[in-house]
Amino acid sequence: MPRKVKNINLQAIKASGDGETHYADEHFFITMHDLRLGGIETGKPYRVDEGRVMMVTRGWVRVIVNLEEQRPKAQSVVVLMPDSIFEILEWSEDFDMKAFSFKELPFFTPMRHQISLALTDDEWLLASEYVGLIWHEVQRKPVQKDVVEHLQTAFLLEMTRIVSQRDTLREKTATRQDKLFRRFLELIKKHGLEKRKIEFYADKLCITQGHLGAVVKKASGLTVMQWLNRHAVQRAKVLLRYSDQPIWEIAERLGFANPSFFSKFFKKETGITPGEYRNTTI
Repeated sequence: MPRKVKNINLQAIKASGDGETHYADEHFFITMHDLRLGGIETGKPYRVDEGRVMMVTRGWVRVIVNLEEQRPKAQSVVVLMPDSIFEILEWSEDFDMKAFSFKELPFFTPMRHQISLALTDDEWLLASEYVGLIWHEVQRKPVQKDVVEHLQTAFLLEMTRIVSQRDTLREKTATRQDKLFRRFLELIKKHGLEKRKIEFYADKLCITQGHLGAVVKKASGLTVMQWLNRHAVQRAKVLLRYSDQPIWEIAERLGFANPSFFSKFFKKETGITPGEYRNTTI
């Protein structure tokens, strides 16, 4: 059986605290400390209905987000998109954080995927000031929803600016091969499930299949097909672990011709069948 995923939504958070350490209503929540808000435990999967921003103020935490492990530490920011599945593996004894949710933000907010950033002192100071302003606003009654949402939007715009600046700097120092490899990974995230032939990615990058293979192998130590297989396996694991969908339906959703082919593929990549993987993650 798949693991039961508990939803962490605004209603649950609103009912879990005393209002002194956090604020929550039908639109958003904010807390100035304590990840345990809402009874979060280690080793259990959770799904966030709304987007989340977490600012680690002390210590560190090991967390898996959609099967990708991260370990943010003090002066780091993590942004989770709506419907993300996360699981806390462990946290340090002194771990603490600030956090807020976001939804219904202006369409121009350029936040499309999760991020994890270690901030400089100046960046951290600015981010903390934004969160402080949000906290201040929710203490005033009645709460001005538009003001809070614009402050949240400003925060996210600032984070995307930092990401963009770092990407630009990395782009300036990156070799042509580095750039090709990053573009290849972006294409996999976008097309990896429906396009599983090397020719497609080589054509998109305007290079030969041989050149693409050489670039990917040099940059990562893996082949193009290994990257495509890794992407498919990760998506399969999320569905097997956290959904009630039957295996044949998962196979169809991931673009496999039939469940038998999917099962053989999964076992070749992981050493166990999809059913065995699902039964060992209870």
